[in-house]
Parts: sequence; C-alpha cells; structure tokens
Amino acid sequence: LASAPHIIQTVAPIADFDRDPLLALHGDTLLASSNDKNTLQYVGYISSTGVYGDYGGEWVTEDSELRCRDAKSKARVLAENEWTKLERKTESLSDNSKIKGPRVDCFRCGGIYGPGRGPLFSSLASLDEALDDDCATKLSNAPTDQVPKYVNRIIVDDVCGAILAAVAGDRTRCGGRAYNLVDDDPAPRNSVVAEAKRLLIASRTSSSSGAYNGRSVS
Repeated sequence: LASAPHIIQTVAPIADFDRDPLLALHGDTLLASSNDKNTLQYVGYISSTGVYGDYGGEWVTEDSELRCRDAKSKARVLAENEWTKLERKTESLSDNSKIKGPRVDCFRCGGIYGPGRGPLFSSLASLDEALDDDCATKLSNAPTDQVPKYVNRIIVDDVCGAILAAVAGDRTRCGGRAYNLVDDDPAPRNSVVAEAKRLLIASRTSSSSGAYNGRSVS
C-alpha cells in the first residue's frame, strides 16, 4: 500500500464508527507515502448520492447542501471530508511545490447496476414481490400527496469510465473535489421495477411461446 501510486477506495463506512476504515488502519502510511516519496498521486473515493438526503424531488448538484440524516450516509460525509483532507495536508506540507501530493476525488454514485446486479437480473417473481411490497407500503403509511422519492442510477461501466477519466486528468489541487456519477433520468423505484418487469416479459415472450406465470424463468 505504501508504494501504490493510485488508490480507489470502495470500502463502505461503518455507521457507528467515526473514521473511514481504510484511513483508520493505514492513514499514517498513506500520508507518509505522499509526502516522503511523492509516491501516492491519486485517490478516488466511492461515495453515494445518499449524502444529499431527501430533496423532495428537486435536482441537486455537487454544490448542494448535504442533508442526509441516516447514520450510514453521515458516515460517508465524514469519510469524504477525511479523504479530501489528505489532499489539503499534503499541500500544506509541500516544500516549494517539490511534492505535489495526491489529488483526491469523491465519486457520489447513484444506484449501481450491471451484469448480475439490478432489476433486469432479478426473477419476475421477485419483481412482482417488490411491486406488491411498494403498493402495500403506500396504502398503509404514505400520505396521498407525498412526492415520490426519485433515484438516479448508473451502469458500472460508466462508473469505471468516469474514474479513469479523472485519474488521467490533471485538475488544480483545491482540497479535493466531488463528482455526481448518475444517469440523467431519475425515477421512483417502483417505476424502474415495473419497467424491468415489462422488458423481461417482452424478451421472454419473444423467445418463447410460453405464457408468463409469475415465476422465475431460467
């Protein structure tokens, strides 16, 4: 780890722990490697759009206030702050710019989907169950005028592409930077599940004459 020029941190924070797990274990090593030998050049921290909290369906940007209330999202905010301090610390310790220190980017990802992950890779029965659960929740708990909770998503390939582009870039060091990695078509969870169900039924109907019976087809 002390000799790594690039680090992509994907370990999720622990809600009841006050430090990022990797920094808690190896923070001194990372700081030393970035100052003594200028080894560490880049850190990418995988965060979540959950840090913004509930905006009632309004759009948010990287400059929006972080309003999260749940423990895990708050832990992500603390982890972002701790990682970006690494960029600021290395700048303050640099000697006449001979040691640049690492750039630190925080990638706030929406719901990540891809091969084996997401509604399109679920069984039809599980999609039915998700829709039934959502309907039951609305009938029992939610006010009729409540704004649907919109969520953005992103395919894993686009996450990787954005990280590679950031690593290859050379932005001015400014104490860390955040990027929202999401698609541009937010939708409520039940709408996404319903569309996934429609697509799965259509694809299986076109390849088979069998009728959909609500069970998983392998």
